[in-house]
Amino acid sequence: RPSSFASSKILIRSLTTHSTMDDAAKKLEIENFFKQQMETSKKTWEMRGKEARIAAHQARQSVKTWRNMKGMELMIHEAGHAGNRPFVMGLAVIAGFAFYTQASLGEDAKKDSDYWQAFHAKH
Repeated sequence: RPSSFASSKILIRSLTTHSTMDDAAKKLEIENFFKQQMETSKKTWEMRGKEARIAAHQARQSVKTWRNMKGMELMIHEAGHAGNRPFVMGLAVIAGFAFYTQASLGEDAKKDSDYWQAFHAKH
């Protein structure tokens, strides 16, 4: 209420320039009125602020953000972002090549592979 506050200052200034008993009584009445209005406004603002903070806190608790996600759920969430698409595409290509290489590895190639014999072959 900036406009009413500014107009009240003008009214109070005009009342202070004319000092009679009626003007002083009017001034006191106006000042008391604005003091009551300010107290009422402060009480309302405090109530709104506390209620707003409580409502905001409850809203944050019910919504699942990326900070609350773990594992595959977080990976899927991040893969959906436009900035991560090149990375996801590269990961898919590399995973595809790895799967193809593993699937196309025949029995003869496995026997000749030192790596396969050392780590995967059952002796």
